[in-house]
Amino acid sequence: MQYLLILAIKNKLEGLTMTVTTEKELGNAIHDNVDTIEIEGDLGKKVVKIKATGKVAWAACIGSLTIAIIATVAAMIPDPAEPVEIGVAGIAYGFSAVTLGAATTSAVSIGIAGAIAAGATGAAVGSAAIGILNKLREYKITEKSEGKVILKR
Repeated sequence: MQYLLILAIKNKLEGLTMTVTTEKELGNAIHDNVDTIEIEGDLGKKVVKIKATGKVAWAACIGSLTIAIIATVAAMIPDPAEPVEIGVAGIAYGFSAVTLGAATTSAVSIGIAGAIAAGATGAAVGSAAIGILNKLREYKITEKSEGKVILKR
């Protein structure tokens, strides 16, 4: 019964317009399948940069987030696996540095994904952030002005 109620609420959000000013609000709007999202403030500039990112930079961003998820899971492994934990964390750090050096827009994407996942830990949250970034790709910029960007699905 609860599932049907949640599904009904999500369906009502489709077709609505939502105004957002923070990364968390943007993540919630995308997660809730809001059809039109009005982004106000500096966040709009960040989203325009993300939307302008090519497929290679998207792949690098998703790859670095995936490695970060693996590092988080590895950090939760008990002491006997400590050498693996250090190795995976080192790889994640090195790969992230290369990614951030190669594409500034990846850094912005990681920042938004991190803001979406702020306050929680674990692989489920990280994979949700990756899902939200992928869903952001489905939106088109329909209007862009000083201080406001409008996205539509």
